[in-house]
Amino acid sequence: MACCAPCSAVEILDDRAFVESGAAWDDLLRRSYDNRIFYTAAWHRVWWRHFGEGSARILTLDEGEGLRAILPLQERQGILTLLGDHNVADYMDALAEKHDAPALLGELWHCALTALSWERVELRHVPSASPLLRALHQEAERLGHSVEVEPDEVCPVALLCSSWDGYLQMLSKKQRHEIRRKLRRMEEGASVEWRTARDGDDLERDLPIFFSLHEASAHEKAGFMTPEMRSFFRDAAHDLLDRGILRLSILRRDGADMATCMSFLYRDRWLLYNSGYDPAYASVSPGIASVARTMQDAIAEGAIAFDFLTGDEPYKYHFGASNTHTSRVTVRR
Repeated sequence: MACCAPCSAVEILDDRAFVESGAAWDDLLRRSYDNRIFYTAAWHRVWWRHFGEGSARILTLDEGEGLRAILPLQERQGILTLLGDHNVADYMDALAEKHDAPALLGELWHCALTALSWERVELRHVPSASPLLRALHQEAERLGHSVEVEPDEVCPVALLCSSWDGYLQMLSKKQRHEIRRKLRRMEEGASVEWRTARDGDDLERDLPIFFSLHEASAHEKAGFMTPEMRSFFRDAAHDLLDRGILRLSILRRDGADMATCMSFLYRDRWLLYNSGYDPAYASVSPGIASVARTMQDAIAEGAIAFDFLTGDEPYKYHFGASNTHTSRVTVRR
């Protein structure tokens, strides 16, 4: 449907936009100020199929020369959020042509705040450098609403090198020694296999192992992986494998499945999306060994950054990561 008169170039679409506008959506994403896997039409489509509730309110801006900006929102019980779920999307944002992003986003937020029905806007996991934050803050205050912007999460990121040895030299002597020591411990006197799913049959073989190791590694992970979440993970994994993005790997030692890493290679960035290990084998550090193997794969495939995603777990800093930040925003009438 069309928006209000001051926003005549804006349309408000429903969830059919993930399919009907998918090609234009991803073309804009390539021209946007930021481009991450969680912003793609396909990611939104899979998530909505499993968890969508309320109403999708996807604001698009087209001034006659093609799609220039998208603000993907969801309305549930009077609350507007960015479309998706911060529990499965580590970054959440809009899309807009980078050379004119602040003005484009300001226009979309004006339409959202004046044309949609809402009592509160709640945004999570917005990258702290995103122009979305300033555009919303300015437009909400201009319309007389209260705005609160606060830190949300940290997402540690390690810069990579063209070789594994070169990367290790970027670490402190202590960090380098510990990683090498734990890899030696894993491999000494044992048969070690590191395999990565290459097709749908491999994926169906390894997903049950991933789920089992994920749940075993921490109590909160077991609670997270509900039947509905398993179904989402399976669907998303197959979609991303078909598009050459998924890397699901299993670490085996003497025939025992010890650790797993589910990663995405998107553009030149490697994302460690989820992992797990069997605590029964903690003496040989399967978790650290699997992350090291994953990082070796990232380097071999030409990634320039290794994104550990949300959370400040100590092991991430042992691999030389530094914090990037996301923000949360609350707007009240």
